[in-house]
Amino acid sequence: METPFARFVFEALVDIAPAIVQGETASGVRRFIPITGGRLEGPELSGEVLPGGADWQTLRPDGCTEIEAIYAIRADDGAVVAVRNRGLVAPVEGGTPYVRTVAQFEAPKGPHDWLNRAIFVGTLSVANAERTVVRVRIFQLD
Repeated sequence: METPFARFVFEALVDIAPAIVQGETASGVRRFIPITGGRLEGPELSGEVLPGGADWQTLRPDGCTEIEAIYAIRADDGAVVAVRNRGLVAPVEGGTPYVRTVAQFEAPKGPHDWLNRAIFVGTLSVANAERTVVRVRIFQLD
């Protein structure tokens, strides 16, 4: 069986607003974090993160957080690509939380169509002390 190789696609610095808490639900505490903009750069894709998306989160009773960010990016050539990035934040005793995501893209036909035909995984971390920017790194599995 072949072992997948993860190829770096881009790093995004995503601007976020304070979380809006929905409250306790049957699944756990729900909140969403508005996405207000940002920039992505990489060998495979560069552009801007468009405002208007959000990261919907469920804080589970076991201490883990399920995340689902839905937003759009505008590539430097003007193409608009929809993004759905789902993942898990798991606490690590005495260390940095484990954060991994699976990103799905919906790109228009043309030079970015390759985004529609691959599997992407990512990492996520807080990028500044004020917690107003997150760093998202996306890799394509080959």
